[in-house]
Amino acid sequence: MASPLLPNEPRIPDEQREQALTVRFLSPALAALESLFLALRGELDPALRQARPVKQGKPFPLGQCLEISQAVQRQLQQLDPATLGGEAAQGYRALAAFMKHGGNVRQVWGDLRGEYFQNAFLIGTLYVDVANDTVDPAKPPVEVLPFAASRLVPVADYRHFARVAARYWQARVYPNHLLPELAPFFPLITVTAAGFVQLQAASNYMIALTLAGAFHPAETVLAEAPKNASLFGLLRQRLASQPCALPVALAAHPEAGRAAALAMCQAYREQGMAEDAQRRDAAVKAVLRVNGELARFTVVASGGEVAGRSCPQ
Repeated sequence: MASPLLPNEPRIPDEQREQALTVRFLSPALAALESLFLALRGELDPALRQARPVKQGKPFPLGQCLEISQAVQRQLQQLDPATLGGEAAQGYRALAAFMKHGGNVRQVWGDLRGEYFQNAFLIGTLYVDVANDTVDPAKPPVEVLPFAASRLVPVADYRHFARVAARYWQARVYPNHLLPELAPFFPLITVTAAGFVQLQAASNYMIALTLAGAFHPAETVLAEAPKNASLFGLLRQRLASQPCALPVALAAHPEAGRAAALAMCQAYREQGMAEDAQRRDAAVKAVLRVNGELARFTVVASGGEVAGRSCPQ
């Protein structure tokens, strides 16, 4: 029996049924379907570019596959088909007929070809990437192909996540021994090539992955030895110096943080915290606060030591 589908997991539960609906409604209209999503991107891009012209030092659309995918999803839900013409209108009619007959449309996220994380849509058995230009802006904005040919796969665990992060973001990845209370939910810290630091991973899929495993997935990477005392000290100093107190405590030093993080995994497991939606929501709010503070500065490495510098507001 297949495991329950996680949020945004790139997997088709009832492939035979979805394939039949895809062949009936979508396959004859692939070009029109692509035209529909290109039209939506054309409408949305100016506002999206204005809202966030740069993300972590990269100009729009680079690195904004989530923002673009979510905007397209919202636009599609509130779209007035009378505003469409030509092939885009034909694509919308095909999609509407597919959905009317029970076809599934889901936003998904995963490891694309071992090279980077990507948000896309699973529409029946089609992979529809409406943010295909967010890694290489020279690529077409929209890509439609059979899901089996896309090579988008679920992230299996945090080591898998770390491998892709290292390649995609040229990131250094460390166990989160800094904030033990958050570590069972967010067990990694990434430092990108540009020096941006974040706790990982604040996505529905990765949170659901560790909850489904009763925090064992997080525990596996948290058990690793502390890797960079200099970085730990810098991040601790930065977060401790904030005028407003953080919602969670900072570990005193890496070894203490490792022990406390592992103890938290065990305690959360024993307390049934994996089924506690309120505790999950509190952890998400806390990590958003911490990541917001971390986004205000970058880390510069030199000779094995690190230093921080504030980002311009």
